[in-house]
Amino acid sequence: MRSTFYGLNIGLKALQAQQKALDVTSHNIANANTPGYTRQDVIMEASPAFLTEKGYVGAGVDITEIRRLRDEFLDVQIRTESKYLGEWEVRSDILAKLEGIINEPSDSGLRSVMDEYWAAWQQLSTNAASAADRNVVIQSGVDLADLFNQLDSTLSELQADINKGIESRVSEINSIAKQVSALNDQIIKAELGGFKANDLRDRRGLLVEQLSKIISVQVVEDRFGALDITAGGGTLVANNYYAVMKFTDDPADPTRATLQWVDPAGGNVVGDVRVNGGSLQGYIEMRDKTIVRIKNDLSQLAARIAEEVNALHSAGSGLNNTTGTEPGLDFFVKKDENIPFSASNIMVNPQLIDDPNKVAASQSSPVVSGDGSNALAIAQLKSKLTMNPAGPGEYTTTFDDFYRSTVAALGIEAGEAERMLDNQNLLINQLSNKREAISGVFLDEEMVNMIKYQHAYEAAARIINAMDEMLDTIVNRLGLVGR
Repeated sequence: MRSTFYGLNIGLKALQAQQKALDVTSHNIANANTPGYTRQDVIMEASPAFLTEKGYVGAGVDITEIRRLRDEFLDVQIRTESKYLGEWEVRSDILAKLEGIINEPSDSGLRSVMDEYWAAWQQLSTNAASAADRNVVIQSGVDLADLFNQLDSTLSELQADINKGIESRVSEINSIAKQVSALNDQIIKAELGGFKANDLRDRRGLLVEQLSKIISVQVVEDRFGALDITAGGGTLVANNYYAVMKFTDDPADPTRATLQWVDPAGGNVVGDVRVNGGSLQGYIEMRDKTIVRIKNDLSQLAARIAEEVNALHSAGSGLNNTTGTEPGLDFFVKKDENIPFSASNIMVNPQLIDDPNKVAASQSSPVVSGDGSNALAIAQLKSKLTMNPAGPGEYTTTFDDFYRSTVAALGIEAGEAERMLDNQNLLINQLSNKREAISGVFLDEEMVNMIKYQHAYEAAARIINAMDEMLDTIVNRLGLVGR
């Protein structure tokens, strides 16, 4: 036979269930704008019924789970695409900076400065004795060499800045790994009772998503609820263990900076980190490939200009060569004689700056008044095939075309990065919207749930009132025995 208070117990369980559901609804509303938060839902089931002589009688309601509404497949997709987003964000940003450094087309770009240099020689060829035109040639040469130096220096500084960015990302990786390992420990302890630690899982999921944008990660959840994360060819997090990455910069040569795994216990280096995705990959590719390629192109251009101009200039005559014995001078010289000409190792011969009469505008020796043939020959280097050797002494490209191809390659790469970044943003937004449709908090739905649970709570209270009145009838109004 059922207890007299059976109905009261059903009412109490109903009150508790609806109150818990209201609590979860309130929690959802409170976290509607919390990054990484996943909507939670109360799963209710009818309590096991009791068998009576007339059949089974229900025993009310039980809360079996507070479920976190999450699609793990979408999480995997977002992590996979995030590494590409991180990489293209960095590429696009650095390529935009490179375009600003190269600054083409513009009046102050290298192409304009080269044009002014060749034009100065052309002008000198028409009036070889002009002191003003000689000074213009020297100054345009100084401008050209200075611009080569400045471009190389600025590109080197950009490489150094990239290393600072890598160092910052590595610190972020180490911080996230430490936090995830701590959350693993908390989640394992919290879920020992069999219930999901939903909010802790949200915090951990958000951290892993941030991590996947920096470096490619593989994530596996073990049977205790801990995440094992591998990245860069090593184990980053396993249960409550976390590894440490160490970045060592090389100010003398930013491309020789190292990224290594370090044993967190002993501090010993245990191997190199093999980066294969994320913003770290973007930084390293830009630093070691794109910028290096541009620097090499500029150095090759500077070296060939110096070689071609020097070959003609050293064979010509300045105004001082009135006896045929004045030795020819190189127009460009190296800042450091021990290393070849390059964008960073070129300047105008100081002897010419000190005495513009030594500018070899003439081919005759001794100099013949009005002879500007050598200046004309140097000016004509602008349209001579001097770059991209096809064989001994044979070239396929002019200085101008070579530089144009360098600038064009940069523009194409920047355009590709911008398109890929737009595509990745679109893809991530689509995936995020899909996940939001499942895991996001919709206030309208929560308000409806709140009203639903509120009325259910009030109805449960009415059950208790009704049972109370029934007991009052039995206890106080049936006969006088026992009073």
